[in-house]
Amino acid sequence: MIDRIWLQPPLAMARLGSSPMPCDNYRYGPSDLTPRGTGKTTVEPVESLDLAADGTLTTRMPQKVRFKDADGWRPVCPFFEVHGSWTTADGEQRTGVLTADVLAGFGLGLGDVRWQVSVANLKAHHITQQQDDRVEARAEVRGDDHQRHPLAGHSPQGAANPLVPADKSLPLGSVQVPAPNAELPELRLRFTPGKGLVYGPTNLAELAANTGYQLPQERLILNPAAPWCRLRLSDISDDERTSPPGLFAGAERQIQASLGMVDDICDGTVAVTLPGGLTATARIVVSPPDFAPDRRPFVSLADGLADRVKRAEVSDPSYVADEGQTALEIRDLFERVLETMGNMNVDVQNQRVLDTYEGVAWTVPEPLTGVLLALTDRGRRRHRRFVALEALEDMVREQPDLLDRVVRPPAEDLPPSYTDRRMPIGMRGADAGPLHLTRRQYDLLTAWAQGLRDRTEPGT
Repeated sequence: MIDRIWLQPPLAMARLGSSPMPCDNYRYGPSDLTPRGTGKTTVEPVESLDLAADGTLTTRMPQKVRFKDADGWRPVCPFFEVHGSWTTADGEQRTGVLTADVLAGFGLGLGDVRWQVSVANLKAHHITQQQDDRVEARAEVRGDDHQRHPLAGHSPQGAANPLVPADKSLPLGSVQVPAPNAELPELRLRFTPGKGLVYGPTNLAELAANTGYQLPQERLILNPAAPWCRLRLSDISDDERTSPPGLFAGAERQIQASLGMVDDICDGTVAVTLPGGLTATARIVVSPPDFAPDRRPFVSLADGLADRVKRAEVSDPSYVADEGQTALEIRDLFERVLETMGNMNVDVQNQRVLDTYEGVAWTVPEPLTGVLLALTDRGRRRHRRFVALEALEDMVREQPDLLDRVVRPPAEDLPPSYTDRRMPIGMRGADAGPLHLTRRQYDLLTAWAQGLRDRTEPGT
């Protein structure tokens, strides 16, 4: 019998794109860490899956990674695979990907598999807190149904003024179940996000007069009587639901009123069910295209998730004692720091704070011949040294207080507007305070540094 099922990955990121061709699969390649290199990340193509309209699934090896084509950005369309554990007729325990053959061994077929995908765009609802402004879509697909199913967004029709009228729908993407074959027998579902389009109320021309916010007539489908389309603020600071306030079309022009516009981004769940009460659920998150794919952030979503579920491991002496693993994590962190540094104009950031925070702004050095951005150039050269882990180790040994002086600890009890020269500098966190490493990153960094000092012979 099948004992348990789960979906891989448990969380996937889709990315909007107007091209009908999904983005090819790729992985990170070697970074450009040469002495005068850019520090940028490179990517390499890996085997990708092509899903035809009839559900036929094939493999292909791309020659190169393409993020755009003539039709625009290529969307990232993740697959979800069904994994499980089961007991064979011989009493053997097995774990792996579920296939049609595994199902057949228990008297089940593809038609016994049920997929349920539920997504929603709650941006407008988040601000107004009105049920009328919810946009939700749901699709239920059998495992033997290999056609593409749209995710049509609707508002609660029992509401007084639903944002999406009953006779309209806001496209939030689609889902499709591939047909298993001899080469690719696994049970999968593919999620395709929206195209990255914006929709507006039928009276947008009136609301957005004398602005650049004009949309094609076919995308003016929303109800002008919905709460989101009638939102008015006496001041942008009255928007207490977002930080910073005024994250909607019109706010930057001080219109102080919502133009009622909604995009096709959504988040939600992907669930699969088998007979006998077996159910597994994963999360899907849709995001805009990444406009800087050659720069990895030093605090990523993966870092945030690791901080939630694996923070305690860096407090275990045996974890930090694994010098090889710890060194890899520290090097990866400083590689991403270098990549971020290579994407910043420190001179401009420094100039912005000269008038208000003159005491913490850096003194601009005399530029070298032909170097126009003196602070930026100096910062890139200094950060490049840290990628050579031996050099960083020597600095930590020679300056025991180095990290305390130059790295900002997480969640300091400081005023939101406070900033100083500690790293990362000139960057804003989600809490409106200075950006900082996650607690796990910071604790690992300090534990690694302490271990270096503990292993240093006195007087050396």
